[in-house]
Amino acid sequence: MKAYLKSADGFFVLNKSTTIGKHADSDLVLQSADIDNHHALIEFNEAEGTFVLQDFNSRNGTFVNECHIQNVAVKLIPGDILRFGSAGMTYELVIENPSPVSCPWVRGPAPWPSPQPHLSSSPPDMPFHHGIQPATVQRSWSQGCPRPTMVPPAPHQRPMSASGKMFSFVMDPKSPVINQVWANAMDMSEQCMMDGLSGTIPPTEIFMDHDLSQQDKDEIILLLGREVNRLSDFEMESKYKDALIMNLQAEVADLSQRLSETAAVAAARQSNRCDPKLQGVDEGDDLRQKEIESMKSQINALQKGYSQVLSQTLAERNTEIESLKNEGENLKRDHAITSGMVTSLQKDMSARNEQVQQLQEEVNRLRIENREKEYQLEALSSRCSVMKEELRKEEAQKDRREAQEKELKLCRSQMQDMEKEVRKLREELKKNYMGQNIISKTLREKNKVEEKLQEDSRRKLLQLQEMGNRENLIKINLERAVGQLENFRNQVIKATFGKTKPFRDKPITDQQLIEKIIQVTEDNLSFQQRKWTLQRETHLHPKQEETMHSVEKLRVLLDKCQACMRDSCSSIDLKKEVELLQHLPLSPLVSGLQKTVVNILRVSLSWLEETEQLLGDLDIELSDSDKGFSLCLIYLLEHYKKIMSQSQDLQAQMNASRETQKSLRQEHLAEKEKLAEKLEQEEKLKAKIQQLTEEKAALEESIGQEKSRSEEALEKAQARVRELENHLASQKEALENSVAQEKRKMREMLEAERRKAQDLENQLTQQKEISENNTYEKLKMRDTLEKEKRKIQDLENRLTKQKEEIELKEQKENVLNNKLKDALVMVEDAQQMKTTESQRAETLALKLKETLAELETTKTKMILTDDRLKLQQQSMKALQDERESQKHGFEEEISEYKEQIKQHSQTIVSLEERLCQVTQYYQKIEGEITTLKNNDTGPKEEASQDLTAGPPLDSGDKEIACDHLIDDLLMAQKEILSQQEIIMKLRTDLGEAHSRMSDLRGELSEKQKMELERQVALVRQQSGELSMLKAKVAQTTGLMEKKDRELKVLREALRASQEKPRPHLSTEQKPRTLSQKCDISLQIEPAHPDSFSSFQEEQSFSDLGVKCKGSRHEETIQRQRKALSELRTRVRELEKANSCNHKDHVNESFLELRTLRMEKNVQKILLDAKPDLTTLARVEIRPPQNSPFNSGSTLVMEKSVKTDAGEALELSEKLYTDMIKTLGSLMNIKDMSSHTSLKHLSPKEREKVNHLRQKDLDLVFDKITQLKTRLQRKEELLKGYEQELEQLRHSKVSVQMYQTQVAKLEDDVHKEAEEKALLKEALERTEQQLSQERRFNRVFKQQKDRGEDPEQRNMSYSPFKDNEKQRRLFVEMVKSKMQNSSVQAGAKKATLKTGQERETKKEAYKSTQSLSFVKPGGKN
Repeated sequence: MKAYLKSADGFFVLNKSTTIGKHADSDLVLQSADIDNHHALIEFNEAEGTFVLQDFNSRNGTFVNECHIQNVAVKLIPGDILRFGSAGMTYELVIENPSPVSCPWVRGPAPWPSPQPHLSSSPPDMPFHHGIQPATVQRSWSQGCPRPTMVPPAPHQRPMSASGKMFSFVMDPKSPVINQVWANAMDMSEQCMMDGLSGTIPPTEIFMDHDLSQQDKDEIILLLGREVNRLSDFEMESKYKDALIMNLQAEVADLSQRLSETAAVAAARQSNRCDPKLQGVDEGDDLRQKEIESMKSQINALQKGYSQVLSQTLAERNTEIESLKNEGENLKRDHAITSGMVTSLQKDMSARNEQVQQLQEEVNRLRIENREKEYQLEALSSRCSVMKEELRKEEAQKDRREAQEKELKLCRSQMQDMEKEVRKLREELKKNYMGQNIISKTLREKNKVEEKLQEDSRRKLLQLQEMGNRENLIKINLERAVGQLENFRNQVIKATFGKTKPFRDKPITDQQLIEKIIQVTEDNLSFQQRKWTLQRETHLHPKQEETMHSVEKLRVLLDKCQACMRDSCSSIDLKKEVELLQHLPLSPLVSGLQKTVVNILRVSLSWLEETEQLLGDLDIELSDSDKGFSLCLIYLLEHYKKIMSQSQDLQAQMNASRETQKSLRQEHLAEKEKLAEKLEQEEKLKAKIQQLTEEKAALEESIGQEKSRSEEALEKAQARVRELENHLASQKEALENSVAQEKRKMREMLEAERRKAQDLENQLTQQKEISENNTYEKLKMRDTLEKEKRKIQDLENRLTKQKEEIELKEQKENVLNNKLKDALVMVEDAQQMKTTESQRAETLALKLKETLAELETTKTKMILTDDRLKLQQQSMKALQDERESQKHGFEEEISEYKEQIKQHSQTIVSLEERLCQVTQYYQKIEGEITTLKNNDTGPKEEASQDLTAGPPLDSGDKEIACDHLIDDLLMAQKEILSQQEIIMKLRTDLGEAHSRMSDLRGELSEKQKMELERQVALVRQQSGELSMLKAKVAQTTGLMEKKDRELKVLREALRASQEKPRPHLSTEQKPRTLSQKCDISLQIEPAHPDSFSSFQEEQSFSDLGVKCKGSRHEETIQRQRKALSELRTRVRELEKANSCNHKDHVNESFLELRTLRMEKNVQKILLDAKPDLTTLARVEIRPPQNSPFNSGSTLVMEKSVKTDAGEALELSEKLYTDMIKTLGSLMNIKDMSSHTSLKHLSPKEREKVNHLRQKDLDLVFDKITQLKTRLQRKEELLKGYEQELEQLRHSKVSVQMYQTQVAKLEDDVHKEAEEKALLKEALERTEQQLSQERRFNRVFKQQKDRGEDPEQRNMSYSPFKDNEKQRRLFVEMVKSKMQNSSVQAGAKKATLKTGQERETKKEAYKSTQSLSFVKPGGKN
């Protein structure tokens, strides 16, 4: 019993004991990381006839049907799936002829008996399918299909293992899919062909047994039976298709016969209907019959063509079917040949497989023998040292080994040859398989072709049905036409004969009808001619006399008018003569002439009046001698020349103004860029100022609390001191208070005026910008207006051209009308001349074609021009409406601007008044100062007498006044900050106003531009006035500075006079007083105008400094906090140390002074850390200096002051060095050299350091300017890019406009082509109608020649009547043709998109209409 392990690589034959592992000596070598050297063993148990798998306690174990096994033996069943290790290949156990006793738990069917050739097909109980094998067949192969249903898929109890233990394995409830491979090449190829797979490769190793030959034969027989069944199915399908094709052919033949029969019946019906009715009809009816016959011939031709096409297609299909049948038979033969070849190849393969198996068995035997010999050699090698004879045996064994090795090499070479042959056979099998695939593809393609043929036959059936429907429609239309003709004939009979019929028994023929119509028309004409002759005779005699008399009167008056016109007459003379002509009583025959003459004279009169009015408007007076139209024109010419010369001068001025405007534009653009940069800087400064104000507010709150505490203490001490010093200080306090108040008021006024001046400057700059924007917008508006004027001129030129074209067309129409009249005359001549009638008629027809074509083209062009004129008028109206709306809007805005200008002028006037008041006030102050100077000599002498008591009191009063001044300055700073916020808001409002003004650009009219120019002139005047006011303010500020300096000098003189009588004071106190003086001078210094002028620059620089601070900013804040905490601690100590003694009070005052000094130092630090604040915010708070001093306390004070000053210097220098370092690192400046401190330096060295620091500042400033210039360049580049983008957008818009114009032109071309086609059709129809009329004329002439004698014809029929008749007939014919052509053109446009069926209906209906129109025209 043979067993195999089947895997994806092939089959492995199992021995009685096969070892599995990584070691080279194992039978099945698996080289993977999960497998041990000796992993497992599969043995055959002969007693039970089963295979047993034993695991050698491997690391990862083995898996049987996905159940883990480790160090256990398990019985195996055919179909079990094995896997060695956790991630190895899967193997399936395949056993040949398994014994029924070996698996008693599996209830399977009986094995296949001996070969049964009669059972070639499948049994009835189990029908075979293409992918499923019967379960009863014992196979050595398996397919990619589920297991047979007879084997139970559910988990079953396994028998006891080899070690006597019971194991239950969990299996899938589904039927396990066995992916198996054929055991031989024949079955492999068949399976691939059946399943439709391509590219399957058989296993590399195939092992067969001698006992399998009979089974292989049985299987081959079964496969051949299946193929026969499959081919029989194909044959049945092909027969079915053949039958279908035959049925379709029969149906097609029946349909063709029916069509021919229906066509014949229709033709017979039409002939039967038309024969009795159309016996006496003229040649027009013959034309209709010809059309019907042509339609019949077309239908027959279509039927013949269709039947021929069907027969051809059927013949082609028959040939294709026959060829397919032949190919199928050839394929069957080829298949039979290939099956025979395959069987022979399988036999050869089986024989070679047997040889291979024999060789393998021999190789195994040789291996076993080699192993035994190796053991023997090992035993002999142990004895080799003892016995030399055994060495000889070993040599002999070596010789044998060499011989065996040679034999093995030969066997290997034979094996290689066999493998090569096997590969060749596989390649041949592949080729055969590819051929079979190609054959299957051809069969599929043929099936597709058959399906397409069926679809074509269905389509053709549908087409036949459509043809039948069309025939029915044609029949219905013909019946309607016949009915309409009968109705028309009955109506004509009623109109001619009346209600009573002349022949009741007999029907009225067409000839009788025509004769009756001719008689009626002739009677009517003769009656009308008689009436006309009688009326003429009655009215001729009296009218002739009246007309002669009225004509003479007219001649007289016309001669007078001519004489008046020849002489140089005025409009009044002409008017009188025209009125005389108009009121002349004349006969009605001459009244028409009178009206025309009056109208002509009125036209000339209106011309004269207009010219005289023009001359009057131009202030040109005509003398009484200068009269006449020619003289008026001469005057107008002279005036026109003058105006032209003036316009040339104006143009020159305009060109000069344009050049100036261009230069102004360039300047305006440059100023705009500068303003944009300034606005950006201002916005940045605003943001920083807001941050600093918030920080300042927090610091001020903390300082205010401390101030409140210190002020309380100071107030207590000052109250005690003031009780002693009230009497002496009353007078001085009053004087100093008055001076201080005046100074405060002056400063406040100056600051307010400066602020207002700045506001005015800002407003003026804004107004300048607005005015410049307005000028720019005016220029733009002028350009746009000029463009619009040019467009309007172009439109007017186009309109004039179109009018000229219209006039030319009217002239052409007149020419054409003249031609028509000439043609009518020619027709009259042609009727007189019978011989040359046909030739002239042909020439007339050609001329008529040309004239009709020209008329229609002119009509279409006239319609198009009317439409264009309407569109242009609509666009002009829309433009006018827009202009009016814009005018209203601009007028409103101008009124608003006027109001603003009025307000500005009022503010300027009020400022001037305030300036006058300020100057007067300054003059008063100067007078008071002079009086004070004069009075200073007296107090000095008094002070020399009262040395002991007076000076300390005066100094205390002055210090109090200084404190008040400082408080006022702080309040002013707060007000300035609030006003700065207001200014920021106003600037935002101005920016919004700028944006609104930019929106209004390009929308101003000429009048509004003129008004704006006037406003600009006013603004310039106001700016000049403002500059004058600024100069005055500058003068006042200069005067104020001078007065401040004088006040300083006076104060120093007062202090010197107070300090001279103090010799007892120590020398140590002097430097302190000097330092105090310096502090006072620093504190009371006013804000110079230079500081105001460089205010914006300092702000921008401070902003950059704040930016450059970086990480050092936090350190400065921490230092400030520390200084504040020290201040608070010292203030608390002072509060604790309060005592009641006078000395203690003095000490407390000194301590308070020290705390105030500390506050000053803190403020200095804050000012150094925050350079963004204004120069006015840097004024420090001064402490009172009115307390008495002792010799001991002065030393303490000086020491404290020195220490505080040193600490403040250290802090300020640290901040400065940090600032310089951060700026140098940010700006990449390496030449910063002013890092030394000023604390321990001499004055000369300090000057040098100051000089270095200024150089560093210049470097930083240069770097900042470079950065600014770079930013400006980038902004300019961005603006250029934006302009290019706008140009691209405009170009896109223009391209879209051009595309729309091209589309419109294409539509116009299509319309013209359609109109041309319609005109051609109308011309063809007119030609047909003309030919019909000629025929009718010939018939009339023949009837007249037959029915009447020549003498009677001459008596009753005059040539005048003939001419009149023919004229009327011709006019009616032309009208009917024009109407028909217009109707047909409309119908053609409406029905261009419809199908062929509607076109055939309309043509039939139009032919009936043309017949109905032609009959009355030809028979009148």
